[in-house]
Amino acid sequence: MPALETPPLNVLVLDDEESIRWVIRKAFAEGPYKLRFAETAEEATGIVKAQPIDFALVDIHLPGDDGLAFLAQQKALHPELLVAIITGEGTMHNTVTAMKLGAFDFITKPFDLDEIEALFRRAAQSVLAARTHGARPQAPGGGAGTDDTLVGKSRSVREIYKAIGRVAESELNVLILGESGTGKELIAQSIHQHSGRGKGPFAAVNCAAIPKDLLEAELFGYEKGAFTGAVERKPGRMEQAKGGTLFLDEIGDLPLDLQAKLLRVLQEREFQRVGGLETLRLDARVVAATNQALEQAVEAGRFRRDLFYRINTVTIPADPLRERREDIPPLVEHFLRRNAGRLGLPHRAIAPEALAALVRYDWPGNVRELENVIKSLAIMTRGAVIGLEDLPRALLGGGAQPAEDFEQTVARFWRATVHEYCAGAKTGLLHAAEAMLERPLIRQVLAQVGGNQVRAAQVLGINRNTLRAKMQALGIRKGSDG
Repeated sequence: MPALETPPLNVLVLDDEESIRWVIRKAFAEGPYKLRFAETAEEATGIVKAQPIDFALVDIHLPGDDGLAFLAQQKALHPELLVAIITGEGTMHNTVTAMKLGAFDFITKPFDLDEIEALFRRAAQSVLAARTHGARPQAPGGGAGTDDTLVGKSRSVREIYKAIGRVAESELNVLILGESGTGKELIAQSIHQHSGRGKGPFAAVNCAAIPKDLLEAELFGYEKGAFTGAVERKPGRMEQAKGGTLFLDEIGDLPLDLQAKLLRVLQEREFQRVGGLETLRLDARVVAATNQALEQAVEAGRFRRDLFYRINTVTIPADPLRERREDIPPLVEHFLRRNAGRLGLPHRAIAPEALAALVRYDWPGNVRELENVIKSLAIMTRGAVIGLEDLPRALLGGGAQPAEDFEQTVARFWRATVHEYCAGAKTGLLHAAEAMLERPLIRQVLAQVGGNQVRAAQVLGINRNTLRAKMQALGIRKGSDG
């Protein structure tokens, strides 16, 4: 791998797998990195004590102390040390815990060397900036919960895990963006659970599900006699969230008059019940979510610009399920296990062809739709295995499934083959892919030009000798020389 135009970096690689150490040593031996290697946390600790180390790449599973323990210890002793965690199990708990402990990043196996290269480059730039400006990372604190409410291993889900870990301990307002059913409330709950307010209440209100004339009372509470039917005092969600988190779901549907009142609450941290005079203090972290494009709503005058800036301190996007199809198999298994426990049903397995159909489907209702389908299948399937015949017809190519684009079709075609190559000892996949693409393409072009190789070479953008060599290698019979 060629040397990178980045500042030099003293790197420690802590991994008990010899193959990982060998690959990194071979790939980056010529780069601007001074590499050190260790197999155990104890050995790595000795290296950090004896030598200048700027960045450590640490496996989470180690003999003796694990990578998270090493991270916590080193960040306490050397807060300027950048530590990235690497693991084969990218669970939410591990990722959030690592980020809360101050990890620079968190990556999962299998990784490619381009990912490691980009990580090294970012670390080098960060170290250079710290040296230039005298910046030092802050020592992290706090613990983490153990409940994995979010399931998935895609890059987008891993980024959500990281974001939760970064923002959980702060009091910053968070805005979660995503289509309906993408798990925005689960993200909010996870932020709450991993924060210092995790033992307090999580008070949620859906701004789109409550009629406008009742929404103010739901948020602020009301005094006895405030309106017809108010026969007693009732605290609102803002009051109920004391010491915890207030979650405002679908905030884009909040009426404009309530937007003004909410803005004042967020600015002053004070509110009054409907019909009341007593001033109450908002003692809650505010997390909001919406499926709307709020910036467009601001331009259209449907959402206050000042409120948008107030709630949009940190943004976490929740991608639709169709853009992270690799998360579908673990989600299916998660829902099958959960339904078996909650509904008292036997655990169902799912046939490979049925799972493939679920992966192909575009899930317009996202994770919520998938959860409901799996619950139905767990109840209605009589056998121990959910087969293709058990799936709803709409999932098998009905009108509800939008057409795939070419790239999606190719990706789906290659999924099983790539898995076969990666799981075994087979090599040469790229050449096989090129042959599969080129053979039908060249045959089709030759057929269209009547076998004229000169014209075919022009259409393909190659010279005739190259075309002939490809035809021979691909086993294509010669056409006319033209």
